Amino acid sequence: MAKRRKVSREDIPKVRAIKRSRQTRVDVTRGEYDRIIDILNERNTVLNALRDAIQRLERADAVQLHRTGQIQLELDEIKRAWARIKSLV
Repeated sequence: MAKRRKVSREDIPKVRAIKRSRQTRVDVTRGEYDRIIDILNERNTVLNALRDAIQRLERADAVQLHRTGQIQLELDEIKRAWARIKSLV
């Protein structure tokens, strides 16, 4: 059986909070614009990490479901064989 890869919360980075500006402001400085773009890029990185983690979980879940189906099939075969043996005795 394959070992499960442990995913810790440290694998998914945290995002920085955006500092609130005054409500009446309409202009944005270049520094503020660059900072917002950097934060959006960081959030994109976090979203990609979350998406990858979800895909890994879905893959693991699919493998587990497939294996459960195989075990159930084998168990049904054993039950049928047991029933045949009991009917002969």
